[in-house]
Amino acid sequence: MNGWHETYNDEPGPDVVCGHLGMIAAPPAPADPPDACPDCLRDGTTWVELRRCLVCGQNRCCESSPRRHALEHYRQTGHPVFASQSAGQTWGWCYADELALAPDGT
Repeated sequence: MNGWHETYNDEPGPDVVCGHLGMIAAPPAPADPPDACPDCLRDGTTWVELRRCLVCGQNRCCESSPRRHALEHYRQTGHPVFASQSAGQTWGWCYADELALAPDGT
């Protein structure tokens, strides 16, 4: 499929369903830009961590960042699924369904 599944407490669950997994690009879109939030760069602000949109590949800053551009990207584009870009973190999030996601094989 697209390489991601829903999780609940880090375990797949039969009652946990994300209706947006079909939107994830397969193969996944590469991070663009790979190591920055372009909106923060444009605004002259900083970010805490990055999240990659799994639909279009755009990087945006996380909810802990001052501007929360990943959430804004979802609201503007309707792209609800994101993945953490932080080293050692292998999780995703669906804003629309408010569900945690994990790469297949984890």
